[in-house]
Amino acid sequence: MNHKGAEKILSVYWFAILFIVAAGIVYMVFSFYGKPYDIRELETNALADKAADCLNYGGYMNENWQNLEDENFLSECNLNFNVESDFEWENDQYYVEIKVSDFNSNQELKKIAVGNHNLRLNCAVESDNFPVCLEREMYSFDKANSQYKITILSVVRKTEKNT
Repeated sequence: MNHKGAEKILSVYWFAILFIVAAGIVYMVFSFYGKPYDIRELETNALADKAADCLNYGGYMNENWQNLEDENFLSECNLNFNVESDFEWENDQYYVEIKVSDFNSNQELKKIAVGNHNLRLNCAVESDNFPVCLEREMYSFDKANSQYKITILSVVRKTEKNT
């Protein structure tokens, strides 16, 4: 018997299967690498951790926490708000706000706000086109066993890069 016709039909199916597999691989690669990875949430966590470490170590307030002001906070805490110039950004992509209050009376003892203050206004909106905000509360003591409540708000914008 002559099986030449069966071989031609089999090769058409073979090419169809190859095309489907190749299209699936291309789709998976584009879905995985198509959008940039949004790390703004990780940046806000790191920024809040760094600010907390500047005020508090081992559950106790640092000795110089009362000397921290808006002007010297970045240098004293070894923070740098400079960003890359790829998107013609100025240094307006970050914001940190720290409130230190007495634990018992809830009276605000110190407030430090550094960065772009306008970013704070967009914290109520959750969208890819708005900044990512993180607010944390922690409690601490000083050497005289005075109790403090520390509230840290950290905000990262970088919407052009991560959307």
